[in-house]
This record gives sequence, structure tokens and C-alpha cells, in this order.
Amino acid sequence: MKLQLILLLACLALAAAKFQLRTAEDAIIAHEECRDEFRIPEDIYQKYLNYEFPAHKRTNCYVKCFVEKMGLFTEEKGFDEKAIIAQFTAKSSKNLAKISHGLEKCIDHNEHDSDTCTWANRVFSCWISVNRPIVRRTYIAK
Repeated sequence: MKLQLILLLACLALAAAKFQLRTAEDAIIAHEECRDEFRIPEDIYQKYLNYEFPAHKRTNCYVKCFVEKMGLFTEEKGFDEKAIIAQFTAKSSKNLAKISHGLEKCIDHNEHDSDTCTWANRVFSCWISVNRPIVRRTYIAK
């Protein structure tokens, strides 16, 4: 009986630790919270909503805020490649090769010793340049 309880608790802990897929609604909430936190001008914010991240004094930290809220990045570990793959292949596994290629091309472990905002934006901007259509299909409600 004790063994069953231990196994059950272990399974529950694993399930809780797994990445939780985010929805288009989650993305809108994250965008709104990051816009408010960094006081993003409306014209720039509209570009962010379309997953275009132009050079702007607040873009780096906005991107970091967004990817953190979406569960894709932490300051301690950087980008979670497994979470990115799970998030953007959940609807279609045909995206796997493109997602993986972008990760291989872009992920770094901050060897440049950049601040975390710059690091998050550098990697995400590289990755999204290859995967923008997939991100839009995943995070923009139809």
C-alpha cells in the first residue's frame, strides 16, 4: 500500500512539473501584462501582437517578459527546448523539423554574457525568424 502511495505521489509530481501548453488567450494575457509592465507605445505593441519585434528601447525586456510568461524561458536556465517543441508541435508534428532546426541554429547558453533581456531577445528573434508562421498559428486566435 505504501509503495502504491509513493508511486502515485511521484506520478503527480511529474505531471505537475511538466510544461503546460499555452493557448492564444494565454498569449494575449502575457502580451497585455508585458505591455503594461514596460509601457509599450501602441504602434510598437501592435507589431508585437503580430510577432514582429522591431528595434525599440523596450523590445529586449518585453520579449523576455513574454517568453517567461509563456513558460519558454527562465533567467536561470534560459530557453526550455522541450517546452518550445511541445508548444509548437502540439497541433501538428509536421512542424518538428522546422522548430528543431530553428533551435539548433539559435539557442545559446548566453556565452556572450549578455543581460537576460538581451539574451532572451537575441535567441527568440533568431528562432522566430524561421518559425513566425508557426508561432502565429499557435498564438493568434482565429
